[in-house]
Amino acid sequence: MAIESYVVVHNIAKRHNIGTLARSATAFGVSEVILVGRRDFNAFGSHGSTSHLRFRHFRSLNDARLFLKEKDCDICGVEITDGAFSITDHPFKKSTAFLLGNEGTGLSAKECEICDFFVYIPQYGGGTASLNVTVAASIVLHHFGGIANLYLILLYKWM
Repeated sequence: MAIESYVVVHNIAKRHNIGTLARSATAFGVSEVILVGRRDFNAFGSHGSTSHLRFRHFRSLNDARLFLKEKDCDICGVEITDGAFSITDHPFKKSTAFLLGNEGTGLSAKECEICDFFVYIPQYGGGTASLNVTVAASIVLHHFGGIANLYLILLYKWM
């Protein structure tokens, strides 16, 4: 029983961020990058990692949501919002798709509607209110990967 992770890309303003995000997704074991809406992206910053990663395209957020639900996957919005869990609370229970907001405006109301829950990254300095989308993705994917691997180790230990 594998615990998988996905990254959902919708409405990211700077298309070159997708290449950098793909590099982190490859490093942290993401199963697929889900592109919603625009199909094109700039692979700048990927350092060849896009050839080691699956991409899937959907025309709408609802189509992406249906696909992920068929995979029994939670959809987690990465957003500083009321009711969001700190990633240090380990709220992940199964395969999870991470939906990250636009660099300027965060997650839209339509994007929030498809999320099962939200996480935020605790910050300890006072100089900024948010992180670059690729930095935030890297932190969340690293954290999820550690939890998923620990879960699998414990599962197989008790089998």
